[in-house]
Amino acid sequence: MKKIREQFILSLLPALLLIHINVMFAQSDRTDFTIGDKVHIESKVLNERKTIVVITPFNYKDNPDQKYPVVYVLDPGNNLFGAFGIENYYSEMLKIMPRSIIVGIVSKDREKDYLPVPDKEYPTGGGAGNFLQFFSSELVPYIDSAYPATSERCIIGHSAGGLFAVYALLNQPELFTSFICIDPSLWYENQSCLKRLPDFFAKNKDIKKSMFISLSNEKDMGVFPFMEALEKYAPEGFRWDFVRYKDETHNSLGFKSMCAGFEMIYKNWKP
Repeated sequence: MKKIREQFILSLLPALLLIHINVMFAQSDRTDFTIGDKVHIESKVLNERKTIVVITPFNYKDNPDQKYPVVYVLDPGNNLFGAFGIENYYSEMLKIMPRSIIVGIVSKDREKDYLPVPDKEYPTGGGAGNFLQFFSSELVPYIDSAYPATSERCIIGHSAGGLFAVYALLNQPELFTSFICIDPSLWYENQSCLKRLPDFFAKNKDIKKSMFISLSNEKDMGVFPFMEALEKYAPEGFRWDFVRYKDETHNSLGFKSMCAGFEMIYKNWKP
């Protein structure tokens, strides 16, 4: 798969160059270059207007009976187009994962949305509970009603977003099917997510989920104790994998992590 990823990156460069050229010409012609639908949701739970970007499979309306898994991407400014490019190449060219609907959720205050409690360094934190309720009661129902979505849902989160993905598993395990956690901030709140794992798995022995966790050259993310807990307590139906990217920084490992995450989640998938 390493060779596949290298080939993918090389094959993507001409396309990115073409997009860059098209964007430059589009700007000079005062026209827009867009991918996906930009949607605004008036959230009663959050008491704010949430912006999301929805990227559907190409020509999906030509197959009205076909439904697609949904990939929810946090921090879309950093990860949305990477997730879309990987999903498109893996599903259309390599056919090692299904065609999917990609949804990016824009956060004006990511610490507020992603962190379960406030902290001295992050005083606006503490809105993760409301953000999760927004997902379950407003965002997911909207996507399920407006687009041909299946109940198979993946969430991709980086850093505090990765922490939120784990938080979502622990608090609403039925909401997502799979999780890609990129350098997750599992150290936060004195490793509270780690401490909840034994009891969580004891109450969910028949759980069937997939989780991929990556770690960069960071040393204090709280990932290793979390891995040890998964090794000790996770039941057989909970598939998980971990990759350490020692040569990557906190900001550079996202692309490789999403590649490896999709490969792990859909390892046994067949068209």
